Amino acid sequence: MFQTLLVAHDFSPSSNRALAHAVDLAARTGAALHLMYVDRTAEGVLFEGGKAPPDDELQDRFEERCHASLAPHDRSPAEDQVMCHAVRGVSPAPLLVEKAEGIDADLIVTGTEGRRGARRLIVGSVAEEVLRTAPCPVLTVRQREAGEADDASGSADEPPRSAVEQIVAPVDFSDLTEVALRHVAQLAPLYDVPVTLVHVVEDPTMPSVYEVNASAVRARAAEQRAEEALQSLGAPIEETGVSVSYLVHRGQTTSTVVEATGHRDTLTVMGTKGLSGLRRVMLGSVTEAVIRASDGPVLAVPASAQGASPADE
Repeated sequence: MFQTLLVAHDFSPSSNRALAHAVDLAARTGAALHLMYVDRTAEGVLFEGGKAPPDDELQDRFEERCHASLAPHDRSPAEDQVMCHAVRGVSPAPLLVEKAEGIDADLIVTGTEGRRGARRLIVGSVAEEVLRTAPCPVLTVRQREAGEADDASGSADEPPRSAVEQIVAPVDFSDLTEVALRHVAQLAPLYDVPVTLVHVVEDPTMPSVYEVNASAVRARAAEQRAEEALQSLGAPIEETGVSVSYLVHRGQTTSTVVEATGHRDTLTVMGTKGLSGLRRVMLGSVTEAVIRASDGPVLAVPASAQGASPADE
C-alpha cells in the first residue's frame, strides 16, 4: 500500500506526534521512511542564536537530531530504509511537495499546529497548501491544545503515542468516496481495528412554519436511504473480516463530522479534490475543520491518488 513515506520533521510537538504515526505505519507496511527538514535560516531550530553553516553541516546536524527523534522508536538514520533530507528555503510547502514527487512518495506525513497557529515548519496555511498540492495522500497530526496532556515529548523514555483504535470515514457519496474507502479497506486490516462510515443529512432549509410534517418525513426518508447506501459501500470492507458500523446524523455537516472524528485514537480518512475542483469538496470547510480540531491523525486522500479525475466545477 505505502512503500515510501515523506515526513516533515521540525522537532516540534506536533512534528513528533506525526513522526510516531509515520514510524508505526512504516513498521506495518515495510515502507521506506524519509525525514525532511526545511530550514528557513532565521527561524531554523538547528542554529538558533548563530550563523547558519554550510549545507553539508546543516545535513549533518539534522541527522544527529534525527537519531534522537528516532531512538524512542528503535529506528535510526543509519538504516537503509531511513533517510534524512535537510534543505533551505523560504516556503516549506512547495519544497515538501517537490521532494514527494522526486522520491515518488506514497504518503506525506506532517504535524499541524491546528488551532494554536504557532509559527513552525507546518502551520495553518502551509499545511493546507501541502494538502491542496500534494501528489499523494497526506496524513496530518495536530498539535495538542494548551492544558491537554501532551503525549509528544519525544523523550527517550516516553515516545509519542501513535495508537489507532478505530477508523472513521465521513462519506458524502461524491466521486471522492470511492477513493477514500479504498484506503480504508487497506488500512483497517493493517491496524486490525473497526471502521465507522458517517454521513450527515443536512437539515431541511425550508422554514418549518410551512411544512413541519413534510420536512420531518423527508428528513427521515433521506436518513434511511443514506444508511442503505452506506451499508452498500461498507459491504466490500466487511467481506475482508473488518467490523463496519454505520452512522447517519441529521444536522450541519462540518460540526457533525468534527464531533464524530475528533477523538484521540481515531484515524479519520477523507477524500479531497485539492486544486482540481474549484468547489474544493471536503477540503475547504469540512476537511480543514477536521484537521484543525481532531486530536487523532487525519488522512486526506486526493482524487488523483487512485486515478480519479474530477472535473473542475
